[in-house]
Amino acid sequence: MARTSRGAVMTRAGYQRAFAIGIIIVAVLVPAATARSQTSAGGRQAPHPAAAVASVGSITGTAWKTDTTRYALARLRLRNVDTGRSVARAQADADGVFRFVNVEPAPYVVELVTEHDRVLAVSDLFAVSPGRDVATIVRLSAKSPWYGGFFGNAAAAVISAASTLGVTARGSNGQPASAQ
Repeated sequence: MARTSRGAVMTRAGYQRAFAIGIIIVAVLVPAATARSQTSAGGRQAPHPAAAVASVGSITGTAWKTDTTRYALARLRLRNVDTGRSVARAQADADGVFRFVNVEPAPYVVELVTEHDRVLAVSDLFAVSPGRDVATIVRLSAKSPWYGGFFGNAAAAVISAASTLGVTARGSNGQPASAQ
């Protein structure tokens, strides 16, 4: 037991309560004071830097050729599967490694494209979560079927045109497969 500045006796339980109250005060008041100090001249609150980082994710991947060698300087496009829209582009380095940063949480695929935006290969479907780095690969297939270009491009054109008119395609699981 010890005496406080006012002469009262403080027990161990009293110290623990005082410590807990101190922690609560720091946890509640310090962030509130920091938020007040970050308001702009217009009175709007500026976003906390940690909040901005935690609300997006990133994607790191490797582009591969059919012969299991890395695809140097490959052109890549990131497509949001929910909206059907292309959201970012990247070019792989000399080792075939690419990266997309500041990506909003959603399901995505990475498309390996030509200089004229013709899709050569598509990655598996994956989801980006806030504050997480997702790893993926894109690999050219061993051989392309004779009908691949026709149906692939025709389907993309039909889906794109239909989505601009407000038509929604449904997948086999009943979920939307195109922009709504």
